[in-house]
Amino acid sequence: MRLAVLGSGSRGNSIFVESDGFKLLIDAGFSGKKIEELLSKINVNISEIDAIFITHEHTDHILGAGILSRKYNIPIYITRESYEAGILKLGKISQENIRWIDESSISIGETVLKPFDVMHDAERTVGFRIEESTGKRVAIATDLGYIDNIVKEHFKEVDVAVIECNYDYQKLMECSYPWDLKARVKGRNGHLSNNDCARFIKHIYHRDLKKIYLAHMSKDSNEPNLALETVLDELSRAKIVVEVEIATQEFDGKLVEF
Repeated sequence: MRLAVLGSGSRGNSIFVESDGFKLLIDAGFSGKKIEELLSKINVNISEIDAIFITHEHTDHILGAGILSRKYNIPIYITRESYEAGILKLGKISQENIRWIDESSISIGETVLKPFDVMHDAERTVGFRIEESTGKRVAIATDLGYIDNIVKEHFKEVDVAVIECNYDYQKLMECSYPWDLKARVKGRNGHLSNNDCARFIKHIYHRDLKKIYLAHMSKDSNEPNLALETVLDELSRAKIVVEVEIATQEFDGKLVEF
């Protein structure tokens, strides 16, 4: 299994996953041209992408999905709720390339993707657990305000986790956001704080967990060093050692194989 976080933040989100030889995108929140450029950094041509999976309809997750589907005949997997809410952003997509996320699991060859609902202020938001036939597993949830038992279950025993680490509480309270936006960010349907992310990583840790990506970091109410320090301090107190990396807005070209 191979994975690259092509970019994560308020200006766009997209994750490349290769599993059992199939090449997938989780979200396409950049322009079609930008996604092509990002994939080229890992020597992947956009025409090789077998499917795009959408977590929800916000622009930073869906912007390039429609154009890529039309141009390269790529199927889009999406919930009916997100499709209806995001139809203007997606544009016209051939019916054969719209695949509804309405089952507990989706098979792409031998790979199984398990969508799961998360709490976020979209019409519907899902995360994904991806299981390769080799037994390798990755879980992804980049927008969520609260960790419930459904999220915990889908992050169990994974090899790699991509989890939101959006804001520092003090910086959020001190930043220039209006109060209603601050309330939205820290609410149960908003985003995940550094401290909540750190406690969750401690909860899901097991000895075969190879890597954690801290995703969807706010540029206004967080700082990479602060987020990393918060997470590593929590893990250190629990005597947990695991690789932790910031998933930045600007992709550095790293492709991880595990």
